[in-house]
Amino acid sequence: LYVLSTMGRRGHKGLAALRGWSYAHRGLHGNGLPENSMAAFRAALDHGFGIELDVHLLRDGNLAVIHDSLLKRTTGAEGRIEDLTTEELENYHLEGTSETIPTFRQVLDLYGGKAPLIVELKAVDGNHAALCEKTCDMLDFYDGVFCLESFDPRCVRWLKENRPDMIRGQLSENFMKSSPNM
Repeated sequence: LYVLSTMGRRGHKGLAALRGWSYAHRGLHGNGLPENSMAAFRAALDHGFGIELDVHLLRDGNLAVIHDSLLKRTTGAEGRIEDLTTEELENYHLEGTSETIPTFRQVLDLYGGKAPLIVELKAVDGNHAALCEKTCDMLDFYDGVFCLESFDPRCVRWLKENRPDMIRGQLSENFMKSSPNM
């Protein structure tokens, strides 16, 4: 029953608006444009792509757009994104460029309904409810097409219970294949 309670939306009328688009995963990055950066998101928009992006809840309750919880791979710095505040984001440069970690608000303002968004919720340390609530509160004022997805079934369940009208999806992977013991 738990698995059924976390199922994504099938047959939602908004799904049609998400189809027919090409999506830039973490923005249109490469050639000096770091993933999940404002430059990569601008490039995707300029080329007519929707985007997939990742959101994390910051210590001050705001949302940052970055793939990993650990900062090392994308910024070279030690620590976790969840331990930072919005003000501190400007101190973390992405992949050795001048680009810094964007906020979700910055991306929403850039896209402004011009192309669809696929928003992956990155819950950490049981913050799934707060992450979902903050993301949905911001999307309440966004005039564009979007869907929400997560590998964490608690996020999908929260969406089903609290925002059943929003398009949601459960992400998965082949955990058996990626297990070092298999």
